Amino acid sequence: MNIKAIIFDWGRTLFDIDLKKEIYDSGDTLSYCKQKGYKICVASLARPLTGDSTEERKNQIKNSSLYKYLDILEVTDEKEKDEILNRLVEKLDIQREEILIVDDRVVKSIKYGNKNGHPTVWLKSGPFANELPDLETGIPTFTIETLSELKTLI
Repeated sequence: MNIKAIIFDWGRTLFDIDLKKEIYDSGDTLSYCKQKGYKICVASLARPLTGDSTEERKNQIKNSSLYKYLDILEVTDEKEKDEILNRLVEKLDIQREEILIVDDRVVKSIKYGNKNGHPTVWLKSGPFANELPDLETGIPTFTIETLSELKTLI
């Protein structure tokens, strides 16, 4: 795998949106990725219906200790993640097979990555751990149960 960039989901991948705190191994993992020279991006869906506006989500990320590791941040309140992921891929301007996508939901970024030629990592933990891959989502390239396991893959 010749990875040059990694796109992470925010909610429940890097940040526990229920407990309002960073996932315990997210800082260490992002620091490792940065030291290895990867461009680090975050793609996040804000949920205005639950009181989480785009600006609030951006501020949450910018006020996090993880923000210093990010090269590109994209937050949207669109229903699907595909458009925001397309924008990130366009900004990165590198081949899709060189952009790793990491998410806790197979029906979001993992599905997008599988359909668009990206290697994918499913963080199988939290409330969506039982949301299993199927023919529509495709099988993730890798499955991990803790974010720190990502370091062994890259």
